[in-house]
Amino acid sequence: MSEKVRIFLASNVFSPSEIGSNDKVSNKLREKIGDLWTELNIISNLKVHDGRFPSEHQLKKEIDEFKPDMLGCHLSHEVKKELLENSSIFAVATSTMGYNHIGRVSGDGILITHTPGVLFETVTDFTISIIMANLRNLIDLHQFVWDGNWTPSEKWDLDQSLCSVISNKLLGIVGLGQIGQEVVRRLSHWGVNIMYTDISQNLEMERAYPNLKYSSSFEEIFTNCDIVSIHIPLNDRTEGIINRDLLKLMKKGALLVNTARGPIINFHDLLELLEKKEISINLAFDVFGPTEPIEPEILERFKKIKKEQKNLSFLFVPHNASADAETRAKMNIMFLQDIISIIRSKSIKDLGKMHIIPEQKRNLEEIDLRIKKYWEREV
Repeated sequence: MSEKVRIFLASNVFSPSEIGSNDKVSNKLREKIGDLWTELNIISNLKVHDGRFPSEHQLKKEIDEFKPDMLGCHLSHEVKKELLENSSIFAVATSTMGYNHIGRVSGDGILITHTPGVLFETVTDFTISIIMANLRNLIDLHQFVWDGNWTPSEKWDLDQSLCSVISNKLLGIVGLGQIGQEVVRRLSHWGVNIMYTDISQNLEMERAYPNLKYSSSFEEIFTNCDIVSIHIPLNDRTEGIINRDLLKLMKKGALLVNTARGPIINFHDLLELLEKKEISINLAFDVFGPTEPIEPEILERFKKIKKEQKNLSFLFVPHNASADAETRAKMNIMFLQDIISIIRSKSIKDLGKMHIIPEQKRNLEEIDLRIKKYWEREV
């Protein structure tokens, strides 16, 4: 019998004693996490980082000394390609939908799984929430009351604190994946007209929602829409794709929404255009670039813009769109299930039901997967 697969998890958050004991998570999901954790401990040599966020040095030390076959991580764990390329790791599992934090080495054959299809509903809720909060200027109005500025001298008047509703807006969606489609389903019932762009046209969605119109052009979306909401993944093609040229097309007073990934927007271009008053747009961001948390100097520049241009509305939230307890628990369950399935796999055909990233899933037969050596071990 060969030795057990060596698994290193970069955070204790995945355990029954952490997210698996959170009282906001239902008993059913907590029990499932506990069962999966027990199974994983039985079939593997499991090591878990004692804490939430290992440093790069700690990660390297574990990979060099423990020599794991598999690594489990999430968005806050940057796994650089240098850590992977000369390691014994044949698979990386991430408890996130996005996977740009994993420094993939071209042709390295390391299998990568993620957790798609779980968070689209909660991210949709959040996206609509920050759109509505921005349109109705709720943050500034709350702060007005909170700061004690609502005094008897502030009389109600017909044209005071005017804002706008969503039903008379044209909403633009960049990326009609699961989240984009769910936004359409929710807002179509409110009578909102929606224009979208994607790699290909979705005729089925258009038939189901007559107020949905396709555009093959980013430029058309940014020129015509009152709200532009971003729902595309971050990769080499999309990094910085929302740049100066597109931003300058936006209407005065339009709203730019991002709950996808921060670096999709070129923050240098955005800040420079706002500072020079070449654009006058509102922002609702849950993600930031070039890094997170938002860099202090970038935040200060936004504060200065807001101070000088009080008509603008900025709503910034700390990467929280998927922070629904049940959703995060389901992500953890999918993550643990994939790790267990990989351990139990014996050939490529066993990988079919796992949540392998699309770039690999399309070409599994053509990739020289490191896991093949694991399958060849004596059982």
